[in-house]
Amino acid sequence: MDVFAQTVNTGRAIDNLGEKCQLAFYEFLIRYEADGTPKYYTDVAQLVRPERNTLTVSFKDVENFDADLAMTIQQEYYRVFPYLCRAVRKCAQEQDKISHEKEFFISFTDFNTRHKVREMTTQKIGSLLKIRGQIVRTHPVHPELINGTFICLECQAVIKDVEQQMKFTQPVVCKNPACQNRSKFMLDVDKSIFVDFQKIRIQETQEELPRGSIPRSMEVILRAEAVEQAQAGDKCDITGTLIVVPDVSQLRTPGTTSEPASKRRTNDGYNDGISGLKSLGVRELSYKLAFLACNVTPVDAKFSGRDALGDEMTAERIKKQMTEHEWQKVYEMSSDKNLYQNLITSLFPTIHGQDEVKRGILLMLFGGVPKTTKEGTSLRGDVNVCLVGDPSTAKSQFLKLVEEFSPRAVYTSGKASTAAGLTAAVVKDEDSREFVIEAGALMLADNGVCCIDEFDKMELRDQVAIHEAMEQQTISITKAGVKATLNARTSILAAANPIGGCYDRSKSLRQNISLSAPIMSRFDLFFILVDECNEVTDYAIARRIVDLHSRRKESIDRIYSLDDIRRYMLFARQFKPKLNKDSQEFLVEQYRRLRQRDSGATKSAWRVTVRQLESMIRLSEGMARMYCQDEVQPKHVKEAFRLLNKSIIRVEVPDVEFDEERDDMTLEEDGAEDKETVPNPKSPESDKGITKQAFKISFEQYRQIANLIALHMRQDEEKQTDEGGLRISDVVNWYLKEIENEIDTEEELAQRKILVERVIDRLINYDGVLIALKEPGLESSDSEKTETQDPYIVVHPNYAIDEY
Repeated sequence: MDVFAQTVNTGRAIDNLGEKCQLAFYEFLIRYEADGTPKYYTDVAQLVRPERNTLTVSFKDVENFDADLAMTIQQEYYRVFPYLCRAVRKCAQEQDKISHEKEFFISFTDFNTRHKVREMTTQKIGSLLKIRGQIVRTHPVHPELINGTFICLECQAVIKDVEQQMKFTQPVVCKNPACQNRSKFMLDVDKSIFVDFQKIRIQETQEELPRGSIPRSMEVILRAEAVEQAQAGDKCDITGTLIVVPDVSQLRTPGTTSEPASKRRTNDGYNDGISGLKSLGVRELSYKLAFLACNVTPVDAKFSGRDALGDEMTAERIKKQMTEHEWQKVYEMSSDKNLYQNLITSLFPTIHGQDEVKRGILLMLFGGVPKTTKEGTSLRGDVNVCLVGDPSTAKSQFLKLVEEFSPRAVYTSGKASTAAGLTAAVVKDEDSREFVIEAGALMLADNGVCCIDEFDKMELRDQVAIHEAMEQQTISITKAGVKATLNARTSILAAANPIGGCYDRSKSLRQNISLSAPIMSRFDLFFILVDECNEVTDYAIARRIVDLHSRRKESIDRIYSLDDIRRYMLFARQFKPKLNKDSQEFLVEQYRRLRQRDSGATKSAWRVTVRQLESMIRLSEGMARMYCQDEVQPKHVKEAFRLLNKSIIRVEVPDVEFDEERDDMTLEEDGAEDKETVPNPKSPESDKGITKQAFKISFEQYRQIANLIALHMRQDEEKQTDEGGLRISDVVNWYLKEIENEIDTEEELAQRKILVERVIDRLINYDGVLIALKEPGLESSDSEKTETQDPYIVVHPNYAIDEY
């Protein structure tokens, strides 16, 4: 007797509801028509190809065809899902010969009802649901056994079609009646059926988060063609069902660990594999909820620049996805002569003024063209912008508006962010106990914008972590046995407060913010927002705020809707403009001018390097992209240079005023503030009746005179060997002798003398650059008077001439 040819009646129960749904769904696939042609019957024919196994069906079509079938699928989805897949197989077999080993799956889209992650309770287990969340972690794709073929190790019988569900399931008993083996089976890998399997973790979105709560997360299981449909950082709508799976991580708690078979060997030499689970008992095995997904759809996928397969889209494919009205709108926007102003007005309707900042952020959203040299060096195309300014100057409002507008944006605060939270973290997986990479803010914002508020309050070691991400646009990790280089192709929009809370206009940008030089050089644009008192501006801002509070909808006037701008921006970013010859020469000339100005006496807000030249190129490409042009023209370079120049020389230090009243107060202890202008007693020309007026010179002239005096005094100190030094009169006479070629009249000489005396007085009494020394041992009043009017002076030892 051939025991291997015998079949055993397993006594499988028949599900009448499932059989009924299978027939009804089969009728739907072959009979449902759209525009007079079968909609899904032709799609099933594509499943014959080896790489295809999933049929995507619109749930609205099922509702229109058979409401009872749609209700049954919605309520009993997990129960009838295998029968729906059999209906797809039967429909495919009618069109072509299908291999027996191939499995088919069904995927539903256009499901109306959407639930929150925290609403996933046991009452919804098994029903068709749709949830929305942000993907925070993705695992690699693994093969999953769904239909196993086993070989009995006692009699070599073959047991086929052993279904697997979330765990490895062996046959209950050998099909050979004479064997009765219940434990010793071997999996036949060649004849078993596997399917792609991926596990991801999603987290509640900020919009669905209740107040006072922390975001909840959930494991999502993807199979077949649903794998690799979303990357970390995407906001996705996930359709599927809620299931219960064993919590394997709890089995590794102390006292419940399983015993490996290497420590327990049977008498006949066979290993039993991992055992010990039965001895745990039912009470100690816990379960957890998971979401079994059949479809993953990124939110705002039409604005993400990628198609359903995750490939980069071209301008032609984007045009095909638009309706006639949408394409006409894009064409009208590209022909708008005032597009530059209209875009910033539509993007930031609630912020009054700050047009230069709006223009810089707009060019950041369009971005430059990323390039790769022949040697493999990558040149970034993303633009980084930093906003520095006083409180209540709409810095955070800019960041929030960009986060809401951009299809892929992450908002974070510098004080609450660590290096791992910004880049990536290596964590241990609960189930496999292996180290996996969890994406940080810069990875989540890949191909998007990362908005970092309170950038100046980040720890120094955390700032260093984003050096590589800002220039090379990669994140390198080497820890816990994990070595990886991750992409962080993101634009950074940062907001920082100055030191002390308010911007000091008498100091440079470098002295106003606590950022290192490498970080500052990686920003393409710096914008300084100063809260100034201006009657006209204050009235306009107050009027704007009152309108927003009283008439919220009526006060917001947008020329273009946000969807129109997103659509236009997605289309414009497909252009790869190149520099023409005129633009190249103009760029070189403007960069040369910037370098010359930076090396001269008038230093800019921060040092101009080659990175500023690359910034001009990126901004010029962004301007050309905005107008949908394939060539960068000199007018685009001119606007980029103007923006860069505005950010470099944005805040000019005020002129230095030498008020006569202030001079009198330094000379007379009891001088009144409202005293009329009187002659300076230190000046010999006061007897001649020369009228003194308040002098005003630029800060650069003041700094030049101060540096010249300090340099002369230090050189004199090095030459002198005996005691003594320079008095104020000595320094004044030396300075007048140095500039005698510039003086033509006696009146001009008197003015220059008064000017240098007041500069020295300010350096002593206000800036502390010079120190007046009192010579000891003077007793007569005449000597004291002479000493007070003309003391010895020295340069402060901590004064650095180059950095003043």
